Amino acid sequence: MYVTAVEGYSMPVVHISTWPLKDESVARALIEEVTRAVHIACEVPLDKISVCIQEVEPSRWGDAGVLGTDPEFQQKSRRLIYGDS
Repeated sequence: MYVTAVEGYSMPVVHISTWPLKDESVARALIEEVTRAVHIACEVPLDKISVCIQEVEPSRWGDAGVLGTDPEFQQKSRRLIYGDS
């Protein structure tokens, strides 16, 4: 989250990277809830909070060096070192 001061308030910008969401209603709910949390935690007016969602295809996402499209992604992406299965 990036924060810049303007008019005595910080201006939080929250960037969320995720696999594609089911539909626009999920994106809307996510933006609303993140905005609410930042508003409460940072005591910043709503009009100073920005939330950006970047949807990334599984073929362009990796965890623990494993591509999101790998059939065994859920298991392999939990490995702690190379050589773990």
